[in-house]
Amino acid sequence: MQKIETLSYAEQYKDAVVSFSPFVLHSTGIIQSQTSLKVDTYTLACVPYQLTMSKAILIGSFTKDEIVFFQRFVGALAALTLTVQRPTAKEPEKVFCRCQISTVGLMKGRDRVGLIVCDFKPIPPALAELLGEHLLGLDRLKVQWEDFKDKVVPVNPESSRHLGYNNYAVMASGTEQYKLALFSLAVNRLEFLMPLRSPDFAPGTQVSFTLYFQKFRFSVQGRIEVSSRLPTGVQRIRASLGFSPELCDLVSDYLFASRMAAKKA
Repeated sequence: MQKIETLSYAEQYKDAVVSFSPFVLHSTGIIQSQTSLKVDTYTLACVPYQLTMSKAILIGSFTKDEIVFFQRFVGALAALTLTVQRPTAKEPEKVFCRCQISTVGLMKGRDRVGLIVCDFKPIPPALAELLGEHLLGLDRLKVQWEDFKDKVVPVNPESSRHLGYNNYAVMASGTEQYKLALFSLAVNRLEFLMPLRSPDFAPGTQVSFTLYFQKFRFSVQGRIEVSSRLPTGVQRIRASLGFSPELCDLVSDYLFASRMAAKKA
């Protein structure tokens, strides 16, 4: 049964790319700092940057001379070890991947950041299952994002406590950043107050938000929908948001817990 499920994950998500973020680390349980790549007699400390069902893209700290040295191993077989902490396990487990090095180079625009691409020969079932479960959960969150659109959660001390909101958020527009005072949120929008001396933001302006929660700190792209000045001069804004797995996960958990509490009341 497990083999059938693993093969179906590898086929279903064969073109999917998992780029590492706090959400991906939480979802997969991969401990980035405990990743290693052994090639020939060398063991390299590196961290996953992207994973697919066919390859791993790793990054690490290397000098130009070290990159030139390790380029001699392009085409060689290597052993990649990932460490995973599953929620139900007391101890982390090791996932061993037999692979072949296809690329060794420096990341463009980043000094001393080396990039190593390894092709799986083939992907081990444990890793295929791990990535498949993460991607399946991501698909589920995308469905929930559609279901929970415009279901507004007022931001107050009680909701902040349940959401784990750290009462800190910033909006970036160009090179400028502004601290926000959130008063409501949903998976697809935010409503907030801007500082008194903030510039006027016209509807349609593209911005980005960084939100700070106990579970995640994450950024999400947005667009100003409505802005107005209150009699006090403070600017009130409603902005739409793109899909954020972190925010959808937090809001869906909060709404589910609220429904359960209401049934018990």
